[in-house]
Amino acid sequence: MRRLSCLAVILFAGALAGCADSPPTGQPSFDAAAGSGGGGTSAGSAGTSGGGGTSAASAGTNGGGGSGGGALAGIGGVAGGGAGKPGIDAGVDARSVGGTSGAAGGVGGSAGAAGGVAGSGGSAGSVGGSGGAAGVPQLAPPAATGLVALNSDFSVTSLSILSMAGGLLHADCVDSATGSTGSSSKTISGNTQLPSQPQRGGAVVIVDADNGALTFVDPVQCKITRQIAIPGGAKTDPLDVVILSDTKAYVTRYTKNLAASDPALAGNDIVVMNPVSGARIGQIGLDAYASVVSGATILVRPDRAIIANGKVVVSLNEIDAGYAHYGEGKIVVVDPATDQVVASVALTGLYDCQGMDYVAATKTLLVSCGGAFGSQNQPLESGIAVVDLGASPPRLTRSISAVAFDDRPVNFSWVLALPPSGGGTRGFAVTNDAINFSAPDALYAFDYVLGTATKVASANAYTLGRSAGVPGLLLVPDASFSTPQIRLFDVTATPRATTGFTSDPVTGLPPQEVAAY
Repeated sequence: MRRLSCLAVILFAGALAGCADSPPTGQPSFDAAAGSGGGGTSAGSAGTSGGGGTSAASAGTNGGGGSGGGALAGIGGVAGGGAGKPGIDAGVDARSVGGTSGAAGGVGGSAGAAGGVAGSGGSAGSVGGSGGAAGVPQLAPPAATGLVALNSDFSVTSLSILSMAGGLLHADCVDSATGSTGSSSKTISGNTQLPSQPQRGGAVVIVDADNGALTFVDPVQCKITRQIAIPGGAKTDPLDVVILSDTKAYVTRYTKNLAASDPALAGNDIVVMNPVSGARIGQIGLDAYASVVSGATILVRPDRAIIANGKVVVSLNEIDAGYAHYGEGKIVVVDPATDQVVASVALTGLYDCQGMDYVAATKTLLVSCGGAFGSQNQPLESGIAVVDLGASPPRLTRSISAVAFDDRPVNFSWVLALPPSGGGTRGFAVTNDAINFSAPDALYAFDYVLGTATKVASANAYTLGRSAGVPGLLLVPDASFSTPQIRLFDVTATPRATTGFTSDPVTGLPPQEVAAY
């Protein structure tokens, strides 16, 4: 089951709580790949007659000034010369720009108009230079269509649909009892997570570790549309999903089922499956990336997965089967066209790494690392890793130690990049008291270039969960049993608390995660 370093078993008023690790059209969005060649532009059309005057229009511009030069002849060509002058060659080489193919030369310009002896027609422009290879769109996650809160006491779970402005649209959209009338089993277990990114189709997807399933929820009609069993099921502890197409998805299987007779069902890998039928397509083994630790056999433990820079990036938790020994955190980059790992980055000095966020504008990846649980040096082994995915190969550019926060370990389950509207390098993370389990959680804003951090707010121990942000607004789930709520922060400038609201007044379950879908 879920790793024991998620340990913190916190009791509030006698209630048992576990430690939570925690395009609208349904099509993925694509960014044009920089430098890839597109189709060539069309040849320029014939230039019109030159107006009266003395000068021809300059290449690629409309005639203007004085009594008028030749008019624009379209892309790749210009019109004939002015009166009394020979027409210039119509068309310049339309060389590739930004990787697009060169266009054909323009058609010759027409003769100059009266006002002297007519100039001769311009000759045809030369053929444009060849461009780059055919353009290939780059894989990117679908745009968010809404926000959802996952509420849970780690026994039962509910979903609430939120507005992008930070309000409650539909409490208890679905819960563990939805669809299970007459059955003692829970349709949705208490050990669930939301994907790291929105998924194709606009549905809310729940990754259910205890049921070993993906549950798809229609957020408008608030109904479960389908549940798909994950190959290997609950014994492989599935944690995240990336749906690449209508017929292909990656699911990270965190735990290795040592009793599995079929290696295809053992886990500790990425399983490739059909997200509609549930059929297993294949698997991506990651054992070669396990850390070498004396006296222990480290399992890679693939954890969170996101689309970043056109590939799929997966965090490796690197802990042995007994949760006693850790290897350094690591990420691997998988090419979904080949289902092969194309790069890996060791997060040197950091352990227990999981949550990720990606800044596409700068190709910057942030990874949260909690440090080896129980280690005397846990704060030094915890922090935020900053990875440059634009480099070839990708590289770790800096680590922001938890010492820069309040000298307490960073919550390994999430990190969020949320710069102000004018740009910036700001992120958010939470620290926990991993030694005494009693000191307040602290929400921090930090600069992932400067490495500085500023405390924004605090809450009861182990209550602040995975947060979500929209421009100018941060939504933080606070699972305090006395006053569970979604807390709102205005982050247009210096972050400041504003208000909050109960995420599920129907069930009273505390919110553990807020995510975009």
